[in-house]
Amino acid sequence: MFGRRDVEPASRQDGRGRDRVVSSGLTERLSERRRALRTLRLHRLGVALGLLGAAAVLVWAVVFSPLLALRAGDVTVTGSDGTVQAADVQRIVAAHEGISLVRLNPSALGREVADSLVRVRAARVTRSWPHGVRVDLTMRRPIAVHEVEQGYEVLDSEAVVLETVPAPPSGLVTVAGQDGAEPDAGAVAAVTRVVGSLDADTLARVDRGSAGPTGQVTLVLSDGARVRWGDASESALKARVLKVLLSQRASVYDVSSPHAPTTS
Repeated sequence: MFGRRDVEPASRQDGRGRDRVVSSGLTERLSERRRALRTLRLHRLGVALGLLGAAAVLVWAVVFSPLLALRAGDVTVTGSDGTVQAADVQRIVAAHEGISLVRLNPSALGREVADSLVRVRAARVTRSWPHGVRVDLTMRRPIAVHEVEQGYEVLDSEAVVLETVPAPPSGLVTVAGQDGAEPDAGAVAAVTRVVGSLDADTLARVDRGSAGPTGQVTLVLSDGARVRWGDASESALKARVLKVLLSQRASVYDVSSPHAPTTS
């Protein structure tokens, strides 16, 4: 009919209204969820940055700050025989004062001490928290003396010159050349190595030693008896054999073949 207007059913209008309400509620919930996720991410980032900062501060405090820094006054020295003073070692260690004990290299410092002090064969360095170190020295033992133009060189078992003195100290083995010849460096090293293998009682009975061009070592005892040592091989075994043979009186002790020694 003319002038008639179609009227939408009320049920359809209600449905569309409900759709709009549901859509609006879902949008709000999604927005809230996004905000919550963003807040959670920011919180996690803040925690991570905080932990990273704390770790950086801890590393700085332990490795670079004075908290665990080496102090020269906290250096303990043991093992010296009196030829090296604690102050000598402390002066070397003092060059590393202020370095954190965490960064300190004990092995390298021990080598530095031994290289700087000729009387020290080895030095073992251990940390003594929070600011110190302990330095245990192994000393070189003087066992022989060798005459030179400047006087007498005092030697250890490795032929290291410990000092040069105007007169030969008592109780040390004199390194001499064979047949009056001046011993070369090889002969000196061979004799000191052999003498260094002797125990204290046997060493006390040795007056002098010599070595020929082939490294054959001969020792002369304080009573004039001679020891044919041979070369410096198996020196530890030869020293034990000689100690037993010395219980017998003889003019010559031959340990050049330690498994078949002889006396005459």
